[in-house]
Amino acid sequence: MMSTDKYNELKYKRGFLLTDRQVDAPHAHWKYLSIDKYHFYYDPLNDVLFKDTADNWVLLFGNIIDIRSETMEKQFIASEALRLLEVSEIAFFDYLDELSGRYLIFYGNKNTAKILSDAAGLRSIFYSTEQTVIASHSDLVNEVTNSGESTKVDREWLKTYSSSLIPGHFTYYHNIYFLTPNTLLEVNTTNVRRFFPREDIEIKPMEQIVEEITALSKKQMELLSKSHKTFLFSLTGGIDSRTTLALAKDFKDKCHFFTYRKENFNSSKLNAFIIDESIVKEMTYNLDLNHEFLTIDYNLKDQDFIDFTNVMNRNITIQHNLRLAKLYLDSFPSNLIHIRSNVYEIGTMSYRRRFKLPKTPTVESLVLIYSKEAKDDQRVYDAFKQFYETIQLDQIHNYDAFDLLYWEYRMGTWHSQIISESDVAHDTFVLINVRKIIKLLLSVPLSEKQDKTVLKELINKNWPILNYWEVNSLGNPTAHYDKQFDDVGIPLTAAKFQSGSIDGQRIVPIRKKVQTRRMKFCLEESSPLEGDFVEAVIPLKTEANKSSHCILHLRSPYENIKLKGRIKYQIFLNNRLLLEEDVACWRETNQISLKWKKASGKDKLKIKVLSMRDCEDWAWGKAGTILVEKIILRNGDKIEEDQLQVSATSPFSVIQK
Repeated sequence: MMSTDKYNELKYKRGFLLTDRQVDAPHAHWKYLSIDKYHFYYDPLNDVLFKDTADNWVLLFGNIIDIRSETMEKQFIASEALRLLEVSEIAFFDYLDELSGRYLIFYGNKNTAKILSDAAGLRSIFYSTEQTVIASHSDLVNEVTNSGESTKVDREWLKTYSSSLIPGHFTYYHNIYFLTPNTLLEVNTTNVRRFFPREDIEIKPMEQIVEEITALSKKQMELLSKSHKTFLFSLTGGIDSRTTLALAKDFKDKCHFFTYRKENFNSSKLNAFIIDESIVKEMTYNLDLNHEFLTIDYNLKDQDFIDFTNVMNRNITIQHNLRLAKLYLDSFPSNLIHIRSNVYEIGTMSYRRRFKLPKTPTVESLVLIYSKEAKDDQRVYDAFKQFYETIQLDQIHNYDAFDLLYWEYRMGTWHSQIISESDVAHDTFVLINVRKIIKLLLSVPLSEKQDKTVLKELINKNWPILNYWEVNSLGNPTAHYDKQFDDVGIPLTAAKFQSGSIDGQRIVPIRKKVQTRRMKFCLEESSPLEGDFVEAVIPLKTEANKSSHCILHLRSPYENIKLKGRIKYQIFLNNRLLLEEDVACWRETNQISLKWKKASGKDKLKIKVLSMRDCEDWAWGKAGTILVEKIILRNGDKIEEDQLQVSATSPFSVIQK
């Protein structure tokens, strides 16, 4: 029978341990640094640099790129961080916003010491509130402190509520916690303090965002390529890895692409993996990528795997896929770096797309995000209440708290553990794991966030052929393209979407899809409240002092006249209401004709979906979907200036006088 000693060297791999007293390191080969009154033990697989002056010191641990100065030289980065720290802590934080990679920074002076992680917390940090013990793994903290099991959380919650998360910053050990991204730990007091954001975020033009992210990402690949001959690159049929592939196009020949597939896996989701495999096969064949499929055997239950699992359970808080971790270990050399793509979701309103959430967060809303079934569990509520108070979600300027929650909770706890799981095989790098880039993703106009427009535009700019394949779906644009159907009407790609509530008190998520000359959109809410709306504004290229004729082919596919009075659509020209109709009355195409003449030209057409009352939880947002089949713009008959002629083919359209 195999002994677990075979895998003992994997325990806490790539890890660290920080204490205020000398202890035994987890492994004899770990290295040691003495920093003031602290003791730092670490796996030598990590890069470490310590720099100090008479007043301050800084320790860098892990892979770091300075995107401001375009360097990976750690001597320079440490010196610059130390120089700015002596100017002010704010200047130091501003510099950290431009550091990419997977790392931690430990800094301080004779009076205080602090520790923080990279932007998305890919380098996990766990700490005890009872002893000065901080480490890369919660089990390692517990091993040193002998804290024992926590009474505040329950391992059974993984079965009852969520298989991938536990509440907030908790672990299963007494008074041992995650340090989530954008917060730092004051080591002397164990107080947690938020250091980001430090100012309001500004909405920026899409073109500027795409340009900046492209330049910053390509520079990182260029710098990484100087120290790595080959990259591992995980590729799927989704849009995140496709975006990274577009950004890394110039370095594709240095990448070993792989996609994992599942075998002997009894699941209703298996079709998703078949779709994924089909898309990747087409992409890799047509783009000449060096690619392989890794097959995960879910029947793997031998003693060797049990021994591996016993060690791995010490490395992670929650299991993701230990069979995949072992496949990584068995398949690839240990000196490679894995380019991953998970962090993009921070910029896509992920929580607001999935849940009905208030404008400002409450403890109840955090519980809802965790699990609907946990809403009456007082222990879960108490855990999230402590988390809410710890991470100071009331100190975030004008950021959407649920964007930050996805960033700090979902990425900082769930995703960081996925990476810890693969640490036994290789290190990981995420191109957009830098606050400057994540801020750019969050600077996208609200209407563009949930449709992931910025990712599509990044692909269009850097490798547009990648948009040829559907995302997580079989087929491609040419499979359903017909010139006589699809080339009729004006392009609608310049449409601008906006949503909210009439009183301005609510953020209302929307769903939209634009396909050059047609589009559809709706409220994402299942039960919209009175005044909730979504609108599309379409610029019309009209000529001054000439008559114009616009024909809209518009359809609302829901029809149930017994349930009218909930949702209506409205048509505006230059903010003047011309027509409205209850969506429950007519599901056929409504051909709406508008004729006008305007001295200045530059007209704007607006199509608005509006909730007329507080709707029942009957998927009314989806029921109010508007399909714009096409919009024709042509020269009109002679008409007097500032006059309007409006007609419609639906018998239920109400035309305004």
